[in-house]
Amino acid sequence: MKVKILVLSIATAVQPALAAAGDSPKPMTWDECVSVALKNNPDIAAALRARESGEASYKGSFNGLLPQVSLTNGYSDSHASSPAFGRTSGASWQAGASASMNVFDMSQVASIRSARAALDQAQAAEMQAAVDLRFNLRTAFAQLLFVRQDIDVSQTILDMRNKSARLVALRYQSGMESKGNMLRSKAQALQAEAALSQALRDLKTSRIALDRWLGLDDLPAVDAVGNLDSGPSPDEPSDLKKLADLRPDVAAQEAAVQSARASLARARSALWPALSVNYTRSVTDDKEFPSAQKGWSWSGLLSLPIFGGGPTAAYYSVSAAQRDLLKARENLRVARDAALSDIQSSWDSFAGAVDQVKVTSALVESARQRNDEADISYNAGLLTYDNWEIIATDRIAAERSAVQARLTAVSAEAAWNRAIAKPLGE
Repeated sequence: MKVKILVLSIATAVQPALAAAGDSPKPMTWDECVSVALKNNPDIAAALRARESGEASYKGSFNGLLPQVSLTNGYSDSHASSPAFGRTSGASWQAGASASMNVFDMSQVASIRSARAALDQAQAAEMQAAVDLRFNLRTAFAQLLFVRQDIDVSQTILDMRNKSARLVALRYQSGMESKGNMLRSKAQALQAEAALSQALRDLKTSRIALDRWLGLDDLPAVDAVGNLDSGPSPDEPSDLKKLADLRPDVAAQEAAVQSARASLARARSALWPALSVNYTRSVTDDKEFPSAQKGWSWSGLLSLPIFGGGPTAAYYSVSAAQRDLLKARENLRVARDAALSDIQSSWDSFAGAVDQVKVTSALVESARQRNDEADISYNAGLLTYDNWEIIATDRIAAERSAVQARLTAVSAEAAWNRAIAKPLGE
């Protein structure tokens, strides 16, 4: 009789925990989560600002090739005295305009190429942030759905164990079951309660994880709404290289190669002469806006440094830049090879996970049927406790494996989408 009271107290103790875990959370579908994350996630916002900064720097780099024009307006006054001329003084206004332009300067061209490479890297980083956010958000969303289903499964298992504990206790009291089996059934009920309590604790953790990727600073209670189901696995990719070229990590490394080429061009620019032209026109008078004593001048400058910043320094700068370019090319090879491997392995894992969902679904269906039949046989005294327990344990394992397989399939789908560089919102 004491055993029966204890088992009932287990079920009663779980109810407040269930109520506490579901304190008015805001239900959100996957599409709603995507919309919120695109607006609030700080990773996306930071990548966007970095790309905008790169665009501004790239456009600004063209200023080095544009004409430089300036206007001046000045006033001067002087006083002097000498024995020969006595005291003299003079005041005048000067107005002028000057223009200069770099006609040929390879270092400026290299700077433009470097700014373009930096912009390409920023664009690749923005794309990578969107791809990573889709993966992380989908994983967190699926994990929350999994925990919700795990709570349901744990509650079902707890009900099973409570029912078994009551039945074994009654059979023990009537002398038809051993004390060891009675104690074991009671312990299994406690174990099921602990599993349910852990699932309830995981619920809060999973909500906070989802909030993090949504970009919600106040961490409101959010609940995932939907089915823990993945889509069908696609056909095996036939052109891995084409898919690899679409990945932002490969694009970023290609931009790194372009940046290294620009650095090499900048180092070689010291071997080229620089040509610039200047034109100045000025007017001097005693009025603030003078119109007399006009003058003009123009000049052309061809410069080629010989020592210090010339060929002697360029030799070592070019040598270092060439090696940096070779290094960037090898890193690009590494990135492409890693992308090819990731795409193939992600597809393989996704296809296998989808197949495993079908297997576990069939296994859990058969396990439930066997467990129902075993309950009838055990109640009729046609099945021993050990055999009955083996069948019940098999069903519990099948229930948990089925839910875990569905989570694995959704996670594998998220990994596949990341491998083919599918950003959030697509």
